[in-house]
Amino acid sequence: MSHVTIAASAKSFDQLFKAIVKNFSYDNSDSKNFGSFSASYHVKLHLEDGNLAMHDDNTIEVTELDIVWDILTANICFNLPGFCVGGFCIVPNPWNGCLAEAPKICIGGPICAGLDLSGLVTSEVSDLKASLVPKYYIDPQRPPNVSDLGAEFAGHPNKWQIYIDPSWVHVDPIDVADTVEAILEQAVKDAISNLMWWMPSWAIDLLWAVIGPILALIKSILEIAEEINEWISNLLGNMFDLVGLIETAVADYFASKYPIYEFEDPYPIMPGQAGPPPLIPVKIPIRNLSVMVNSKEMVVQANVGP
Repeated sequence: MSHVTIAASAKSFDQLFKAIVKNFSYDNSDSKNFGSFSASYHVKLHLEDGNLAMHDDNTIEVTELDIVWDILTANICFNLPGFCVGGFCIVPNPWNGCLAEAPKICIGGPICAGLDLSGLVTSEVSDLKASLVPKYYIDPQRPPNVSDLGAEFAGHPNKWQIYIDPSWVHVDPIDVADTVEAILEQAVKDAISNLMWWMPSWAIDLLWAVIGPILALIKSILEIAEEINEWISNLLGNMFDLVGLIETAVADYFASKYPIYEFEDPYPIMPGQAGPPPLIPVKIPIRNLSVMVNSKEMVVQANVGP
């Protein structure tokens, strides 16, 4: 028989869960070469809202947990093929050949288009299934060879911690707004314009005419068959596996980074007093802790003993 039983109502458990969600953040960046182009990204995000359900089979489920993108930037680099203008005759020789030619001006080489997608992306953790797991935590900063009371005085007591341990986390595909097409088009156009800074205006006008529609150029170079927003969604979510990385980060965070509840071991039941006479705190050791959940409450049970 358990010596100690603590229960938290579904409403209280929901408040504990919201505190965990509030403290989650994820920050990551990566770069890769994909052959015809290279790309990089930087992402920083947090979680909001979510619907929590407690089940009688000792599990919990979370749905519609919003992913809020505080930062989502991408950089796409590729080689612009060579385009040339000029080289034509300005002053023809009436007898033969040409007296003066326009200079031949060419453009090409590597360019990069930077995209800020922070307000253009929506996604969510659509489903998370988990159970509750107790873990015993020994503070690595606890001074060696000290008693439990000494560890408490040092501010590094042992603890029982209860974690949400996910067995399943599903993040929906990253949904990129259609407006990203115009943003990418302008970013590439700006990158090409930066290569033209030294050219005369007549050459710039002719080059733009030769280059043609920017979106058609982008799709040809990057071998894009679908819509631009779908391609960027696939680039981030699958080619960089950002969806999988977020799923792993969420699972690791709930399972080991932030307990839903914790308490000291030994557990203080009476505080110390300065005196006179001085009294040390009274603490009881907690053993064999277990945790269960049903549709109405979370129940923690433990024994008291050496």
